[in-house]
Amino acid sequence: MKGIITSLGMIVFAGAVVAGGTGAFFSDTETSTGNVFTAGAIDLKVDSEQHYNGNVCKDVDESQGVNYQWVGNSPYPKAGTACYGTWTQTDLGLTHQFFDFDDVKPGDEGENTISLHIDNNDAWMCADVKITENSDQTCVDPENDATGENGACVVEGAGGVNGDLAQNLWFVAWNDNGVDAEGEKIEGAVPGDNIHQAGEVLLFEEGPASNVLNGGTLTIADGGTNTPIPGGSTQFVGLAWCAGEMEADTNDGAPTCNGGTMSNVAQTDSMKADITFRVEQARNNGEFRCNARVVETPNDVTT
Repeated sequence: MKGIITSLGMIVFAGAVVAGGTGAFFSDTETSTGNVFTAGAIDLKVDSEQHYNGNVCKDVDESQGVNYQWVGNSPYPKAGTACYGTWTQTDLGLTHQFFDFDDVKPGDEGENTISLHIDNNDAWMCADVKITENSDQTCVDPENDATGENGACVVEGAGGVNGDLAQNLWFVAWNDNGVDAEGEKIEGAVPGDNIHQAGEVLLFEEGPASNVLNGGTLTIADGGTNTPIPGGSTQFVGLAWCAGEMEADTNDGAPTCNGGTMSNVAQTDSMKADITFRVEQARNNGEFRCNARVVETPNDVTT
């Protein structure tokens, strides 16, 4: 029995030696401090350069502050008079209208080169267009005579929808980037050159505003095109108009304006439209499509 007791005592002692030796193991500690996640940004800025009958709206004296005037040799709009459709890149507000003309005549034509600047991240881009007014403002004799067969002119004022100008102003829009649908450079084309060269992608074909601007959504780039607008880049859009009918030029793709199709039914009429550009992140969002924008309406509150 004594032998057994001694043997057990030795086992217990050996165990104690093992436990006491654990503090001698090699060790090391590494710490990564200040780990940060910062959300990226997608910020859209817009600028515009306006043309009317070949004249250009320019800041004529940058040293003295903003002073936009018409420059060129066309008799109308008169060189040296104020203009408002050109501005440097900014967030759009109530004072930024691509078009604000009060004396349009058959055969007049113009174009805005719109530059869209995306900050930081690749993005999809869409545009929503909507006519908000197409109305008779006054009823002069020539218009009354011209509308006799289709119903007399009726003064509607703001917000009217029965005017005739939207049917007689034609528009066309395109990606003015100097490349074709495959992204290949078009010979002789310069991004933002105000000209629709053959091969540049049309956002919509030429047609009356009553059709092409009537509540549509335009795809500049979305998951269906598979080519987002690169962050930090500029996207150019050309938006041209004609008081009359646009006729496509088969040589270079730039349409010509035929004012002879615009009759007296449009005299004194007024058309207004809203144009909204929007961007959406492209990364992890390949399924995005430029569908019509849905604007949520707050629930009615009864007091």
